[in-house]
Amino acid sequence: MKLFRYLTLLLVLPGLLAVQSCSLEEELPSTPTPDAIKTQDDVTAVVNGLYARFNDASAFKFQGFMMLMFMADDMYSSDGSEFGPYGQRTLSGVNTGSLWNQLYLTIGHSNDLIKLMDNMKLDADFEKRVYGEAYFIRAFCYYYLVRLYGGVPLRTEPTGINSDFYLPRSSVDQVYAQIFDDLRKASALLPLSKNIKAAELGRASKGAAQGILSQAYLTYGNQLSLKGQSATEQYSNAVVYADSVINSGQYRLIPNFADLFEVTKETAAYEEVLFGVRFQTDNQNRAQPAAGSEFALRFMAPATVGVTARANTSGAATLKPMHWFVDFYRTGDYAIGTGNSAILDSRDEVSFYTRGKNSNGYKVVMYPDTTITPNESRVANAIVGKYKDPNGKDERNHGNDLFIIRLAEIYLIKAEALNELYGATPEAIMAFNEVRERAQNANGVKRPVPLLLPEDGSATFTKSEFRMKIFHERGLELLAEGQRWFDLVRMQHPSNPTKTMYEYQFLEELPKSTYPKTLPTWLPTQRRWSNKNAVYAPTLNVSVPKFLLFPLPTNELLQNPSIGEKNQNPGW
Repeated sequence: MKLFRYLTLLLVLPGLLAVQSCSLEEELPSTPTPDAIKTQDDVTAVVNGLYARFNDASAFKFQGFMMLMFMADDMYSSDGSEFGPYGQRTLSGVNTGSLWNQLYLTIGHSNDLIKLMDNMKLDADFEKRVYGEAYFIRAFCYYYLVRLYGGVPLRTEPTGINSDFYLPRSSVDQVYAQIFDDLRKASALLPLSKNIKAAELGRASKGAAQGILSQAYLTYGNQLSLKGQSATEQYSNAVVYADSVINSGQYRLIPNFADLFEVTKETAAYEEVLFGVRFQTDNQNRAQPAAGSEFALRFMAPATVGVTARANTSGAATLKPMHWFVDFYRTGDYAIGTGNSAILDSRDEVSFYTRGKNSNGYKVVMYPDTTITPNESRVANAIVGKYKDPNGKDERNHGNDLFIIRLAEIYLIKAEALNELYGATPEAIMAFNEVRERAQNANGVKRPVPLLLPEDGSATFTKSEFRMKIFHERGLELLAEGQRWFDLVRMQHPSNPTKTMYEYQFLEELPKSTYPKTLPTWLPTQRRWSNKNAVYAPTLNVSVPKFLLFPLPTNELLQNPSIGEKNQNPGW
């Protein structure tokens, strides 16, 4: 049974008003006072309640999920309702408040927990871990806030009657300084992954703190580099913490890539996963209030049964991979040959679900497959195949977790940071090849793709060329894991070091005529798709610097005079 099922126990310290975060919309829940929290079990319940906030509908279950998945160049949505503002690029600060509020509420309760522990006397090892988790969770929240919104208000003390409720935005540099400080503390206090009990799977470990430290140093270094500032220290720290994880002996690459996303094997997946947001099928609630995830519904095909929520239910395909993105990974380093007979990277077969069955038992074939079978159904778009759970209770109530950071990414972080420091050195290429070697052997039968890069020093990649290799590798390895938009806005343009990969992809590469803006249709008499490499046109309705950050929530601007409407992010 998974952890964090229905735990919502929170802290309310004396003098706390109905404002835990910087949002003034928060309502004070009915929760126990510190006097009621006396034992280790009480504190453990509080800690579990903090983690439970991440699988809330306002966070990674739904609202935060949309922000992470919809705004990059690899996915699109043609649906309306809540998805339309993201899919059509018409969102505003009205759409971004839920995640902001949830992260700040979690920060507020992390601050409360730290204060509570300052005034309690419990087992020393227990106290160390709780402090470590409070620092980790606070840093985790600020890390998402600063990447999504830029500089944000920093609150590191409990909110009381004499608190300043109207904090101004801190600088990006100040927020990162707090993140690094909290994560370093967490790293020193948290237990090793293998020392965490099976029943506590999903709680933070030393490796989780060090892994996110590595990623955060790389991200902050990228931002400094884009501004023409030295990032040597940040890239060096990224390598140091990546090596700490790699050499810890706590993690390994799961031999079969497909096993990472088999819901019945999720416990074993955490041999590679450093940290994930845990979900479980909730037998007491249903739909959005349930503790289960919605990924199987959002990603899987509407014509295919057996992938979501038991019996003959099917997915909604609310979020689909762009055709150009799918086609890209059937070329170059990732494929030998063309068409249905091509030898593909084994991750392609996991990441893109190409064949299923409808309720009548007939085959369902998704783009780009061109095979013909009797009585088939054909879906004119690709489908993400990482999230399937036929035993979910209902369509919005599955057991699929969202992996935040895995060992495979740590290798790619090391490769990227080394490249930014020294170029495509043999050490950087060896780290990169670790990920590709697993892909070659993922199903137990070695494949010639993806191609390994030479590790003997004969590689002649420029720094920019190797950065593009890493960018593309991350695209397939981490598809639908919430990383692509972050990669686009942090990584450098291939030829202009003052611009981002976002500007390159959205303003230069994808607008080209080689990427049709009309989505493919099936031509039955010709037994082929009408076109390939298509881009969903509305996703190109972007400008810079506007879309390099999300807009601050409208209510925050209206209610916090220390920020005000004039301090909205550029372009919004």
